[in-house]
Amino acid sequence: MTAPITVTDPLPALPAKQRIRQAFDQAATGYDAAADVQREMANRLAAHLLQADVKEEPVAILDAGCGTGYSAAWLAQRWPRTELVLLDFAPAMLAVARTQYPGTRVICADIEALPFGDGGFGGYWSSLTWQWNDPRRCLAEAGRILEPGGWLAVATLGADNFPELRHAFAGADGYSHVLAMPPPEQLLAECRAAGWSVRVWERRPVRRHFPDARGALRSVKAVGAREVEQRRPAPLSRGAWQAINNRYEQLRDADGLPLTYDGVWLIAARP
Repeated sequence: MTAPITVTDPLPALPAKQRIRQAFDQAATGYDAAADVQREMANRLAAHLLQADVKEEPVAILDAGCGTGYSAAWLAQRWPRTELVLLDFAPAMLAVARTQYPGTRVICADIEALPFGDGGFGGYWSSLTWQWNDPRRCLAEAGRILEPGGWLAVATLGADNFPELRHAFAGADGYSHVLAMPPPEQLLAECRAAGWSVRVWERRPVRRHFPDARGALRSVKAVGAREVEQRRPAPLSRGAWQAINNRYEQLRDADGLPLTYDGVWLIAARP
């Protein structure tokens, strides 16, 4: 029997978070074909976790922000006897994950308010989800549901994403076209202050190249990562788009137009 999607209490009605959920729901069917950066981030997180000294066989692992379930295959293969729980706040993403992992427990909920009791998990995995939330609340919830000594494995984004888009859109209007995120060093400091044992901390750029500006923007939209702090009420004019394209072209190199993610990886053990 296929495991149902369990829906917890209604998600917070915050406009920004609801827009983000809608964006990921809309991207669900084509997400896997476009998510090569997301796969690279998850693969590197897996490599870091293998190198870290973590508990060998957790009773249960939570994949927090599982999306369509890419990481679940590796987690299930690495710990075949461990209960794996998949959680995301986008129902359409979970619908895809459920078809790939029938029988796995699948839950629709907010990672800032996890629907679990204290200390029930030995491992917490989250790849490219914390940046859409408050990292402090995510860390607190991860610590609450993990047993003492349980491991935390997080891939997220720093504060310097898509500098090429910031350059291209500079002067186009007064709106932000890149989601603002806190400096990742703040998360590291809070993690250590809370007593976590940090095993791995890495920050490095993840870059892709595209033949043109529209291709770069489509790649961002295709994985749902299009939310910004200030939403523009009307489309840009044709002249404005031409100016944006011209500014982006200033950055072209031998491989095309670059687009850079500010990748961050963290492995830690709960006190």
